[in-house]
Amino acid sequence: MRLTLVLLLGLLGCLLLSQQGSGQGSSSSTESSTDSTTDSAAGSTAGPETGVTTAAPATSVTDASETTETTEATDSSSATTSASASAAARRRRIRARRRRARLARQRRKRQAQKRRQQQRRRQQRRSRRG
Repeated sequence: MRLTLVLLLGLLGCLLLSQQGSGQGSSSSTESSTDSTTDSAAGSTAGPETGVTTAAPATSVTDASETTETTEATDSSSATTSASASAAARRRRIRARRRRARLARQRRKRQAQKRRQQQRRRQQRRSRRG
């Protein structure tokens, strides 16, 4: 179940990153076309490639940091899930141990009562004979 949760969170993170990446890609192309228009108007010989080259590393840097944040969030949630699962298991073990101890005390108490009853019966038989 934990693995499924981690995989689901990872998939959601990837989808979110791809949507944000595609949004940034379209704004980058808009910026590059604006740059090329400006360059053409100024009579520059540097083509639209300059704008594209500048925009691409900025997008990948953002994606890398978002991927790190998503990974950290996934690790954190899986650690929290793992900690709560181990705490629940610990509580179950403690309850089971207490239950076994209580049952053992009750069994010893019944056995002691049974022994006392047997001793009383023996004494009564002896007193009847004597």
